[in-house]
Amino acid sequence: MFLEKRNGGTEMLECEIEIGKEEQDALLEITLNSTEYRKKRKAEAIKFSILIVACILIIIWRVTNSDTRLVVLCSLLAAYSLFMICGGSKLMQKTVLKKSVTAMDKELKSGYRKYTFSEEGILLKSEVSEGNTAWTLYKDWEIYGNYICIRNLSNENVLVKQDKLSAEERRWLIDLLTRHLGKAVNAVSYTH
Repeated sequence: MFLEKRNGGTEMLECEIEIGKEEQDALLEITLNSTEYRKKRKAEAIKFSILIVACILIIIWRVTNSDTRLVVLCSLLAAYSLFMICGGSKLMQKTVLKKSVTAMDKELKSGYRKYTFSEEGILLKSEVSEGNTAWTLYKDWEIYGNYICIRNLSNENVLVKQDKLSAEERRWLIDLLTRHLGKAVNAVSYTH
């Protein structure tokens, strides 16, 4: 990791990372806590809440008519809905994400990455590809634990380990990200 001058004086920061289990777990949690996934869980919670109310009304109505099979069925449906509201929905999303990651080629989900940050964008070099991506193709960034995560328009993430950056490099990168992508989506004061 270092700052250097290239291309007629343009400042650049090179960062290297080996994507292993720890980074894959961080990416999974970042994805689960993203706005898109939280919105999906909120919509599901509303639907399941409505279903619980409907089940309770049916149970009250059918208990008076002695229809025990429907009462048991509605009770089970209400219990399942409550489970989904209290964390089951996130658990389901996590399971689906893990299965999709497992199905990916090893080179795409793990291995060596080198990122070069500049005013123009991010240059990525990995074992299988190399490419330069302009800032207009990124939508936001955040800090998650020891990582700075930059998300592109396809919801793919660039991870930078903060403990591999000097204080000066960290400030420079956060300033660059803020200029091009705005404040972090989980913004607090990152300048110290």
